[in-house]
Amino acid sequence: MPKILVDEFRMHYIDQGSGEAVVLLHGLGGNCHEWDLQLKAFSSRYRVIAPDLKGHGLSEMPTTPTYTPFDHASDVIALLDALKVEKAWVVGLSAGGFVTLAMAVLHPERLKGMVLVSTAPYLDEDTRNVGERWVQIFQSEGVMAYLSRVVKDLFTLDFFLKHPDEVQDFIDSQKHRNLSGISPSAKGNNSFDVRGELSRIKLPVLVIHGLNDRVVNPSHARRMRQALAGSEVKLFTGTGHIVNVERAREFNDTVLDFLARRGSRHVSS
Repeated sequence: MPKILVDEFRMHYIDQGSGEAVVLLHGLGGNCHEWDLQLKAFSSRYRVIAPDLKGHGLSEMPTTPTYTPFDHASDVIALLDALKVEKAWVVGLSAGGFVTLAMAVLHPERLKGMVLVSTAPYLDEDTRNVGERWVQIFQSEGVMAYLSRVVKDLFTLDFFLKHPDEVQDFIDSQKHRNLSGISPSAKGNNSFDVRGELSRIKLPVLVIHGLNDRVVNPSHARRMRQALAGSEVKLFTGTGHIVNVERAREFNDTVLDFLARRGSRHVSS
């Protein structure tokens, strides 16, 4: 898992497999390991690139108090440049979906298509309130109390109770979370709004959402489906925010089917 100098900061990333490039972008406060249940399945068919966004995981911290999805989008484009990837599919989860949409607005020529997971074209008041509650717990009670609250918001109660090992794995992968690294991105998300740009995006798009998502309202999935010409939507019943963990097998099959149908077939190594 190397690091590379991107726009004068060191970005940590995973790069495995071969063929068409598929970029996986994690959510706010997360890291590349949010995609551990996708890496093997996807990299058997594609070249999978999963970075830690600036201020997250093992990548370096922002030097500014605010870091927007457009800033992160420019970083990801710079990473693709450094890795000599001309075009890629981009899969964005939650705030990683903000970054994916920002890439589609800034550099549509660099995307083959995108998969928008548990995300929205802007940060609404309900999602903002969830994030502010997390920050308050982090500041007053520490990282473990914060993660305890986060997983109860991210996963459905049914999954939380029936899959304690998976929930614990998620907690273990997120113990590194550093509020000073997350905060600039959280502030940058507050002003994100590309609703007026959606009709201009002419790319293959798959929208995925859990109908029991308590972080981002699933109504955003339907609205994006209407605004993005030719897009597809897959809604998972009984599923919360982290669809790729709660419904990993179905998620993987859905995304791989979309990539095969809407893009050129991968080139075997």
